[in-house]
This record gives sequence, structure tokens and C-alpha cells, in this order.
Amino acid sequence: MIYRFFVNPHEINWQEKKAAILDSEQTHKISRVLRLRENDQIVLLDGTGLIYNAQIASFYSRGVQCRLLSRRSTNTESTLKISLAQALLKGPRFDYTLQKCTEIGVCEFIPVTTERTVVRVEEDGLSRELDRRTNRYQKIVQDSAEQSERGLIPRVQDIVSIEELCKLNLSSYDLKLVCLERAQTNGIKEVLNGIQDKVNKVLVLVGPEGGFTDDEVKRVLNIGFIAVNLGKRIYRAETMGMVISSILFFYFNELK
Repeated sequence: MIYRFFVNPHEINWQEKKAAILDSEQTHKISRVLRLRENDQIVLLDGTGLIYNAQIASFYSRGVQCRLLSRRSTNTESTLKISLAQALLKGPRFDYTLQKCTEIGVCEFIPVTTERTVVRVEEDGLSRELDRRTNRYQKIVQDSAEQSERGLIPRVQDIVSIEELCKLNLSSYDLKLVCLERAQTNGIKEVLNGIQDKVNKVLVLVGPEGGFTDDEVKRVLNIGFIAVNLGKRIYRAETMGMVISSILFFYFNELK
């Protein structure tokens, strides 16, 4: 098995055929966890869509020095760009959503707090707590992107309230969907079949374990979200983003 690592593009020098891995966690994983050695081959990704076959040249106190053997462009990214605005979930459920939706192909995550969100961010040291959470979420996404052979690392945006989300400029999205229970709206197939314009960029909004309040539903519908349901069954909050993302990639012919 050849392991894959995302590195800062500034740490890659293709002209001199060398690269450095300077991240302390990656260095520890390579040397202590995976126990790779000099001359072992790995794959480096620069996060811009380029993939480098590399060979470990040496270890030093601050990182790993590599020789670059070849490079190519990745073809694993979808032309359909899906952003998932997911309400924070209790325990490891939000981590699971980040991991699996990264594997599926989601390109951006927006963590959202709502009135019924169980997870609460501590008010004391709020800025530090938000940064800690976002950094941890980004690390989960990076690990999943490496494992699933993504060419790019999906971005995890700062945590926002649903009120703040509604105040953002969302005009770049061709389609905005909010997932509701089946009794409240049309099915996903009916909604998608009614779309006439070309769709390149989609924003999907998924609520918490207890769902959205009526006021929150009205607020998002007023700024252009289209309500959809996913059929006869009720999905858990951590499952919804995966299911609807997969449907969108299939419907728009991204799973060929």
C-alpha cells in the first residue's frame, strides 16, 4: 500500500524534484505510526489538483525530505460542487458526517447551530473554542480526503448560526436545498426534475436531531432554499447529507 499525504504546495519544488513534509502530525505518522523508512515510496498531493509520486530521502528533526519521481493531474474531483451546511450533531456523529461526505465528494462544509442543536459551544473562551473545533473538523476532512484519493481537501468554514447563514451572500449557488420531513414538502426526484437551469454549484442544508423550527424553515425558504424530502423513511441527521449528496452526484451524471 502506498500512503498519501497532503502537503503545502510551497513545500514542493518540482524543478529541483524535491519536497518537504513539515507538519508534525504527518511526520509522526510517517516515522512512528507507519514506520516508513528511507527509499519507501509515498504519494504527495498539493491540494490544487496535482499528485506527485515521491520517495522518502531522509528524516530530520523538523520533518521528512522527499525526492519527486513524477507528477500528474488528478481526475477524482467532480464538476458538480456540493457544499453541505450541516447542523452540529452530538458526540461523534458530526465527525462521521464530515468523513463520509468527504469520501462521497462534498467540496465544502459549513457547520451550523440552530435552535434545536444539542451541541453547545462554551461561551467562556468562545473564539478559542470555535477555532479548536474548526481545526479538528478540518483535520478529519483532510484524513478522509487522503484515504479516499481526493485531489483536493474540502474546506470547513467557521461555525455559524442559521441566522448568520441566511445573511451570507449565497448568490453563487445555482441550487439551494433544505431537507425536511416527507409530510412537509415534495420528494427530491420531483424537485430535481423541475429544474430547468444548469446546475454547477449546490448548497444543501441539513438540520439537527430534532429538526428545524417553523421559524427557521420560513427564514431559509424566504432566501431561496427549496424544501425537499427523501421519500417514505426518516433518516438520521448524520445520514441525510450522505444520502442527498449521493443522489445529486448520480442525478447530475457525476458517477459515470
